Amino acid sequence: MKCESWYVASSRAACLAALLLIGLGAASAAEQSADEARLIEVLKSDAGWPEKQEACRALRQQGTTKAVPTLAALLGDERLSHMARYALEPMPYPEAGNALRDALPGLEGLPKAGVIISLGARRDAQAASLIAPLLSDENPEVARAAAGALGRIATREAVDALQEALKGVETSGRRGGAVGRPATTTIGQGQRAAIAEGLLAAGEYLTIDGKVRAAASVYGKLIESDEAEYVRMGAFRGLVAAQPAKAPQRLLRALDGDDPAFRGLAAQLVAETSDGRSTRHYAAALSKLPPEGQVALLRGLADRGDSGARAAVVKAIDHPDVEVRIAAVKALGALGGAEDVPRLIALLSAEEDALAQAAAVSLTLMKDAEADDAIAGAVPGAEPGLHVQLLALLAARRAAQAVPLAVAALGDSEAAVRIGALDVLANNGGKDQAAAVVVAFLNAGEAGEQSAAQKALNRVCSRYGDAVLPVVLDAMHGADAEARANLLGTVALVRGAKALETVLAALDDADAQVSGKALNLLSNWPTLDAAPHLLALAKSEDSSRYVLGLRGFVRLAQTEPDLSKRTVMLSDATKLAKRPDEQKLLLAAWGNTPTLKALDTLRPFLEQPAVRNEAALAIVNVAGELAGQSDEGKGRAKPALRAVLRRCENAAIRENAQALLAGLD
Repeated sequence: MKCESWYVASSRAACLAALLLIGLGAASAAEQSADEARLIEVLKSDAGWPEKQEACRALRQQGTTKAVPTLAALLGDERLSHMARYALEPMPYPEAGNALRDALPGLEGLPKAGVIISLGARRDAQAASLIAPLLSDENPEVARAAAGALGRIATREAVDALQEALKGVETSGRRGGAVGRPATTTIGQGQRAAIAEGLLAAGEYLTIDGKVRAAASVYGKLIESDEAEYVRMGAFRGLVAAQPAKAPQRLLRALDGDDPAFRGLAAQLVAETSDGRSTRHYAAALSKLPPEGQVALLRGLADRGDSGARAAVVKAIDHPDVEVRIAAVKALGALGGAEDVPRLIALLSAEEDALAQAAAVSLTLMKDAEADDAIAGAVPGAEPGLHVQLLALLAARRAAQAVPLAVAALGDSEAAVRIGALDVLANNGGKDQAAAVVVAFLNAGEAGEQSAAQKALNRVCSRYGDAVLPVVLDAMHGADAEARANLLGTVALVRGAKALETVLAALDDADAQVSGKALNLLSNWPTLDAAPHLLALAKSEDSSRYVLGLRGFVRLAQTEPDLSKRTVMLSDATKLAKRPDEQKLLLAAWGNTPTLKALDTLRPFLEQPAVRNEAALAIVNVAGELAGQSDEGKGRAKPALRAVLRRCENAAIRENAQALLAGLD
């Protein structure tokens, strides 16, 4: 009994839910109908253009046959015709198509062109007979719209109308070529182009509809016509797509022809298809083509990426025409593998530079992972020039063998090989190679090798910082003065506390070359931890240390983001600045420090003719900043600006000060 009661209760609940859903659906339909009626009334009313535009937008989504008459009535309205079409165009009802067709005879100008476009978008076959006569309409917008619409409709009637209209222009010679010019014209040349493009569209839609024979007929006539080159090429592309089984023969004929544009298009189309059967067909025909055709086909096969053409490509490397050989070498980079590496390496020394460059590019781009081993295997015993080139190729390929082989090459007897190895390590060396690079640096002979070793060491240290610093520091012990000075520059690239400590210690080196290098490095140190040491140098009696220390300190002070700390630093520097050159740097720094202390410090410098202009410019900068920060700043800025006007003679600075003061007053 309990089970039976549960079943009955459940059934009743299900029935109730179903009835509720039916009721909700009916209510929803009723609401939608009411909404549509409201939108229709908006279109019939005196509402403004924005309201009617929004109504059309809404009817596009929810309009039914009830809305069609009202929308149709707007098709002749210059302001709302396009929105009425926007709503009617996607409607799946025959009434919408009837409305557009019925309106067409009574329209002119842009509304007429727009309705034609909509009929084309609907691919309305019944409209073809109405649109066809409009191909020669006096209004070019209407005529062009008719051509495009017939192309989209793509019925036999539409296609025939387009083809007949195209005969309205007689030509002598091929359009777009060097021979002949258009003779008698019964329709405008702009319309001729529109008709030809309409036929291209018709071919595309016929292909989509599965009417490939009709599409091929349309395309074939365009290819053999006197139309512009882009039309004939578009037709050729369409024909290949419409009949893919016949594509290889057609593409090979184009490759065998004397039209470079069609050869290039054929090569592109070869690349865009990828079935293995046609690859074999192209490969077999390669050697039978003229050199220009072979170059184009090799390019297409390379872009196609099917290794089935490899054997034919390898054979083409021996072609007597150098352009064919270059194209074959380039293609081998895409289609070849490790087995082709020896052949490409041999071509690196070819007499023709372009051929050698093509071989290098192909070796770099070859995707076969085993090619790395093949290239690396050719390195031992290679003559110096080739040795260097192979190392560079491995590095460009990011091959794992590049770095170990470069380290091994550091011990080569030829300086050129050692320099090439250092170039590889400069870009690819890791912290484990730092010691080998340091040894190479210490043992470098000629200037070129020294420069390469320094670059490699600097790059490695810049990448790995403190991890390689001990290696460099160890090398400095026992090295001569020149080497120590150069290594000190490398240490500075690492930065950090240990690097700064090393540079500071070198300030007291017995050799002037080393101490001078340390002084220059410290004066350009990029971080604020060097500031106390630079200030100490600025207090030195030694003029070089004073100048470089003070300048470095002022430079670093400007990197201090805390204005209060920066103010303290610049105040310390102000007490030490003795010469106009250092004072000018200091005044510029104060000019970038908008504090009341800055104004107080800058004003006395107006009394010094050698730095008066610099002080005045700095005051204007600071005053402008302070005046916008607080009333006190504004109050202090005014007398400072008046002092500038009294003391400064530079016209531009005075003008800026006067303008700022006027704004404050």
